[in-house]
Amino acid sequence: GGMFWRNSRLAGWAAFALLAACAPEAPTPDPEDINAARQAALAFDVRMRMDILDRLERAEDPVAVYLAYRDNVPGWAKEIGTKLGVDLSRTALRTRNPSNAPDDWEVKQMELFEFSREAGLDPATMEVAEIVTEGKQKVFRWIRPIVMDEACLACHGEEIDTRVVTLLNQEYPLDEALDYHETEFGGAYSVSKVLT
Repeated sequence: GGMFWRNSRLAGWAAFALLAACAPEAPTPDPEDINAARQAALAFDVRMRMDILDRLERAEDPVAVYLAYRDNVPGWAKEIGTKLGVDLSRTALRTRNPSNAPDDWEVKQMELFEFSREAGLDPATMEVAEIVTEGKQKVFRWIRPIVMDEACLACHGEEIDTRVVTLLNQEYPLDEALDYHETEFGGAYSVSKVLT
């Protein structure tokens, strides 16, 4: 019986939906936290694109562009996050730097984003904001996908300067963040804030 299996699965879903309906109401994220998260991601996005695209348009040496990016970008996330009172990071299902590897919550959200993209939804409308319990702490979490464009593809696309590839191989031997195309998701901006 395939039919029985299908029905039992439906019954399982129905029970799950019922449980969810009776579960205590999950706390709703503060609109101010959501706003701060959006601002942080936007500020980072604008700064990065302006800096990288500006260098590409001036036809700067690709190695110089890569080095400028590598040396400046981590500091930007910290600086922007601090200013807005949140912790801003970037993560991906395929990371270049293992220290940016996603946690379980981020993996789940990015897989859902990918599913939504394949279903034809507009990435501009995708974001998730939740309050989750981590250990004994309540934590505000927010995530939004990063869409690959010309600036990103200089170091994450299919046609990367061979000298940049050599540098990447030296610095990130476990690099998985290559061969992206325009409009694909290259990961996500992830924001967290421990709530007192």
